Amino acid sequence: MKQGEEAVAILLDALNECGVDYMVVGSFSSNRYGVPRATKDADFVLNVRREDRERLFARLPESFKIDPQVSFEMITGTWRQIINVPEIPFMIELFELSADPHDQERFRRRRMMGLVGRKAWLPSPEDVVIQKLRWCVGGKRTKDFEDAVAVLGVQGKEALDWDYIVKWCKEHGTLAVLEEATEQSEPAWDED
Repeated sequence: MKQGEEAVAILLDALNECGVDYMVVGSFSSNRYGVPRATKDADFVLNVRREDRERLFARLPESFKIDPQVSFEMITGTWRQIINVPEIPFMIELFELSADPHDQERFRRRRMMGLVGRKAWLPSPEDVVIQKLRWCVGGKRTKDFEDAVAVLGVQGKEALDWDYIVKWCKEHGTLAVLEEATEQSEPAWDED
């Protein structure tokens, strides 16, 4: 294995074979809808029972080092488990689907698309923007803001459901940062 994309493809194969409900989030989802950037990790949201998790882990190669310790993730308010692939190096974070209303809604709205040569469940572009802005504010991470700007710019003003985006940004208290991201996206829209 030489790249993170290969590790993601292996995990996608295992998830799909096991029939686990999942969604690829984080930089892989924003790369799919926006401007690709390098990353040393992948994030997945899983809606999974313990026995399904065990079947999934049994299908992964020995090079996937599964941390047996499950931790609580403060920003998402959910449980997280880490898989390291030291030979690359690359990290995969598995988050449990939370009871958060937006987490539930974006999981319901997910769509099957092509990713790293596989079929994969991804959030809608609107949900990527909403979540990236939420992480930008909650985690104080500028790369999430830049990812949101990229998704807005690439997807274009007309292709997005703005009522939906505004509704959730209002709910999360991220309307000001949405306005800023929109302003930074407008030059890409003007080029059309």
